[in-house]
Parts: sequence; C-alpha cells; structure tokens
Amino acid sequence: MTFTHLIHKLETRLQQPLPGKNAHLQMIPQLRLPDYDKGYDLSDARKSGVLILLYPHLNEIYIPFIQRPVYSGIHSGQIGLPGGKMEPEDRSLIQTALREAKEEIGIDPSRTTILGELSDVYIPPSKFLVKVVLAYVNHRPSFTLYVKEVNELLEIKLTELLDDTIISERSIINSQELQFNAPCYILNDKVIWGATAMMLSELRWILREIATI
Repeated sequence: MTFTHLIHKLETRLQQPLPGKNAHLQMIPQLRLPDYDKGYDLSDARKSGVLILLYPHLNEIYIPFIQRPVYSGIHSGQIGLPGGKMEPEDRSLIQTALREAKEEIGIDPSRTTILGELSDVYIPPSKFLVKVVLAYVNHRPSFTLYVKEVNELLEIKLTELLDDTIISERSIINSQELQFNAPCYILNDKVIWGATAMMLSELRWILREIATI
C-alpha cells in the first residue's frame, strides 16, 4: 500500500466508530484492569495530547517515538509519543500535541496534516487524560531533540509495528517501585508498555482493518 493510499484510508476510517476499549484491553496492565472496567473518576483529570506522526522515508512508513530521560518522575525512562499537558494558550488538544511535538522533536506544525483522533487514554498515576492525535507529513522531518525532555528518538517502521512477534509480556518496576507483569511491545530492544502500548494497540487494530478493505 502506498503512503498516499494509506493516508486516504486512515482519514476515512477515523470518521467511523473506533475500537477503543476492545483494543486497549489487549495491552492494559493487569493491575489496572479492575479500575478500567469500573470506570475512572475523571473529575480531576489533567488534559494532555500526544502525536502519532506518519511519514514516508526510503520506501517505508515511519512513526517517531521518544525515550524520556531518567528522572524522579512517573514517566522516567519510558518510551512514549511526543506530547504533554495542555497549556492555557492552547486552543485545543490538537494544538497541544502539535506544540509539544515541535518543542520535543522539532516537528513543524505548518507542514503537518491532521488525520483525526484515536480514543482517549487515561493514565491513573499521573491523572492525565490523553488525546491521541494522528497526523502525517510528506517527508521525513528534520528532527531536533529537546534533550531536557527527550533522551533518544526512535524511528519505528510501520511494518515492524504490525509484526505480531513484537508482542510480549515483561515484569515492570514502575516509578513507585511497584513490580507487576504487563503486556508490551518490544521494538528496537525497547519495551513499550502502559498507555502508549494501549494507544498503539488501537492503531494496529485500525491498520489491520484498512489493510483488508
């Protein structure tokens, strides 16, 4: 499937009902399941946005991920998507995602086309309710990392993301020193788990759907 064809199919599919919970449940950590089934109290949730950015390069399609630096915080050292909390000047969570992607990895919002949104994901430890924005650019960006917030950039091929051999389970020790088993994706020897894995599960679900259309 060409990049143009994929973009067209995604744009059409994102206007229809999303798999949401069905996809999230495939990658949710077991200890989060009871609260997820019961429903979270979102009264004090903090709004944030992340960007899933598609771009073509050397006959492949890629998505950029970031690894956070090690610090004394909830998301220390984790693999995630560029993004962050909504600021007062942001007109929308789409703008939040674009602004954060520009700050963290140098993405130019003026060259970025929004395709749509995936289902929101709530992160209990940080109380972030995350808007997942899907977008594309027509060429590989000139990445510039904000090293205070980004330790490493990972460019993952879409073909790798759709390979089921990346699905695994690992013993995780989180920032609160709680140890538990969690489903995850292993990409470039990096472990992607938690909210980011749930977001990717929905993306994988949708990509598999449109591949059969």
